Amino acid sequence: MKKVIDFILGFIKKVGADESMVYAYRLTYGLLLSIFPFLIFLLSVIAYLGLDAGYILNLMENSLPKEIYELISGPVLDLVLVQRGSLLTASIFAAVYTASGGFRAFMIAMNRAMDFKEDRNIIKKYVVSFLWVVQLAFAILVALVGIVFGRTILNIISSYFPHFPTEGFITLIRILLPVGLILGILILAYMFIPVKSIRFRYAYPGAVFSTLVWILATLGFQYYINNFANYSRFYGTLGAVIGLLLWLLLTSSIMVLGAELNAYLIIYRKVERPYLRSIRDWRRGRMNRKPEKKEDVHESAPLSRTEGKFQKLKNQLESSEESEAND
Repeated sequence: MKKVIDFILGFIKKVGADESMVYAYRLTYGLLLSIFPFLIFLLSVIAYLGLDAGYILNLMENSLPKEIYELISGPVLDLVLVQRGSLLTASIFAAVYTASGGFRAFMIAMNRAMDFKEDRNIIKKYVVSFLWVVQLAFAILVALVGIVFGRTILNIISSYFPHFPTEGFITLIRILLPVGLILGILILAYMFIPVKSIRFRYAYPGAVFSTLVWILATLGFQYYINNFANYSRFYGTLGAVIGLLLWLLLTSSIMVLGAELNAYLIIYRKVERPYLRSIRDWRRGRMNRKPEKKEDVHESAPLSRTEGKFQKLKNQLESSEESEAND
């Protein structure tokens, strides 16, 4: 029990030292500017491909409070349905560009949590954020296609096996698919968005934590808004905007806490190399390998900044011990 308390207190101390809530506020601002362009981009592509966007809208309606859902879906649907052709020409680039701001804000929060210094140039950061917007939209499209073809496959199975619970299986897929999609996206984000890529086993704890906490927090926030809090009574037409800001802040805080949890677990377990090796380091290691003589000293891959600090501190301690022994 004492270890659990010490772990929680150490985690809280790290969250406070890294000023996580400051970066959560910055991420909230990025998400606020990116959520509408991303939905416009996603629904435009769905309409262009002839897929049914009803699943996405039903999922949003069931997950978000009523006021927030109406605030988001109304303008987005009107713009997509009225100006579908123009959205898929020149303006689609503007939608992707604006939506990528949320990922760039998440990059800053992730690097702060992992104690990394951003050394990527501005072009690379923009390219990476663009790719993440496209990848996220592609993952959602694949999920929609999977639902369409999955229903067709289940109908074929039910024609041969009449007692097969088709509707129950489809309902189960509709519940588990969003959870799996969120978990998979967070795992990839925690692995590859920071400057140095993290191995899977050091990235998934924060992703599991963020997924479960976000689902519970969103359901609780939805129940609270729909049954107790009435922001429209105090803020008028801005009530839905206030609710949206609070939900985005809640989402941002959970995402940043997931990254902080991964970073603290690496420190708590005293992991020396939690990073994925780059292709350059992997090739250099193969070139410097000498298997014919076991006594030969292998030239190791270059250390990262964090590893270099640890190595420098270790060398200083060893040198001080040797000097004391000589004295």
